[in-house]
Amino acid sequence: MHAWTKSGKPTPHPEPWGKQGVFSTLRIFPESRVLFKNDHVERIRASAQRLGLPWVPQADELNERLDSALRELPRDQDHLLRICLFEEVVAISTRLAQSDGNPVEGWLLSHRRAFPEVKCTADQTLYGSLQNLRVAKEDRIIIDPADNEIRESATCNLIFARGDELIIPQKKILLGITLRRLFPFLQKEFIIQEKIPTDDQISEFDEILLCGTGRGVAPLQSLAELGWSSQGDRIFRRLRAVYERMLASSDA
Repeated sequence: MHAWTKSGKPTPHPEPWGKQGVFSTLRIFPESRVLFKNDHVERIRASAQRLGLPWVPQADELNERLDSALRELPRDQDHLLRICLFEEVVAISTRLAQSDGNPVEGWLLSHRRAFPEVKCTADQTLYGSLQNLRVAKEDRIIIDPADNEIRESATCNLIFARGDELIIPQKKILLGITLRRLFPFLQKEFIIQEKIPTDDQISEFDEILLCGTGRGVAPLQSLAELGWSSQGDRIFRRLRAVYERMLASSDA
């Protein structure tokens, strides 16, 4: 873990959850290939501006901090790197990437993001709820407390599959960088509807997929509290292949 003050002085990495700030998580492949680095830097700066944080570092400064952290990582392993921006501190932590493509067991969390389009560290209810899970194999599936919509998970966007049709929420959510980059590829192969299912509609779906930085594309195995379980992996395998093609064609 590393952290620096606004003046560039090293400082202890704060406990992020419950502290006012924003964050983004980047995927680091072997040989220090960073996936969509510029997108993440732009998003964390835009998020900080959206929340009105008093200090929004320039992109060059954030890239310098990221590059410094990357030089310390083993070059033969996949990692996830989380960069947080607080009121006067930028902080970076890393961990091994262990959730890519893994089947996921989902657990409901009744919650509504105060700022759906921002990954906000102050949202302790949401991100703190992950501390009791095996995050490589479990996730919180967010259900809205007012309208019972199933919009996203704590870590990923959701893709609902019914036959060859995909239902992909794109409003009232944090539209992730991975899904945004993947979407043009999906449009070439699937019929897509942009809507949000409710809890009583979940039984209509054969498969539910999670899409995000750490998981890539991964299958939801079950959502026991709604009596749902996956009916196969046909769509998952197709989406995963599309995701792999996107990675192969990406220069960042």
